[in-house]
Amino acid sequence: MRSKRVILTPKFLLNPSPASYYEYLGDDVIEGQHGKFVDTKKPLWLNLGYWKVARTYPEAAAALATQLGMPPRSAPATLCSTSALVLPSKTSSGSSATAVKHITGVNITAMQVERSQARVKDRGLEGRVELHVGSAAKLEFGDASFDKVTALECAHHFDTREQFFREAFRVLRPGGRLATADGTRSAGEGKLTFINKLSLKRWFVPLANMYDRDEYCRKLEAIGFVNVRCESIRNYVFPGVVKYHALRNKGVTMQDAVIELSQDEIDRCVGIELWKLTGLTDYVIFSADKPL
Repeated sequence: MRSKRVILTPKFLLNPSPASYYEYLGDDVIEGQHGKFVDTKKPLWLNLGYWKVARTYPEAAAALATQLGMPPRSAPATLCSTSALVLPSKTSSGSSATAVKHITGVNITAMQVERSQARVKDRGLEGRVELHVGSAAKLEFGDASFDKVTALECAHHFDTREQFFREAFRVLRPGGRLATADGTRSAGEGKLTFINKLSLKRWFVPLANMYDRDEYCRKLEAIGFVNVRCESIRNYVFPGVVKYHALRNKGVTMQDAVIELSQDEIDRCVGIELWKLTGLTDYVIFSADKPL
């Protein structure tokens, strides 16, 4: 089935903030496909997805959140700084969701917070989920307030990511964990090109955040985190999302866009050439602990 394609031209080329870009995206990760939130059942994910097993975008987007640990297992108080919040189920008895007693979400895009608050209310979760408009680089919470901090595909936007690390370390309780799913540079890449810098400016990615996963780990350790771990999952991210974008841009609906990946396409990380335009050519899951 094909949908009537709506072309929306952004009123900006260089975004003044990530909030303006995500307001432009609206309810769809594909540029120009904002449905103005008419379909109240439409999944509001805005990440690239984890396509190892998933074959549709909603499955892949949820799988990426699961890789990150959202909602995190056995976390009494959790801070999520993300463009899409995984809400715990009211009925999933015995699941990891029921172990989450409270989630605090922080998002710089007011529109997304308003939409998320409506869904929290619809699910009767006001007592377990609270959402705030704010900056992850300047968290308005006390020291040692949370057991886990997660950032799902958003930390590369923070001004700066390193300042977010400091804030996460501050608000975590001793023994707490930071987990991020993040786009980074690949090791050994040369200097950023003019096209790279223009692309990053358009998506509001500060140049100070452009480093590889090894430097990412070093920065976490320098702040005081221990047990720093990283895993590149780019082969299960870029090939799937590139194929998904191609189908959607041909007019295929989100529901009907089914992605099939061969092992060869996964091994070669098909689609990586497009991401080289941005300079963000790796996709990594990071985790680190605050010492006891």
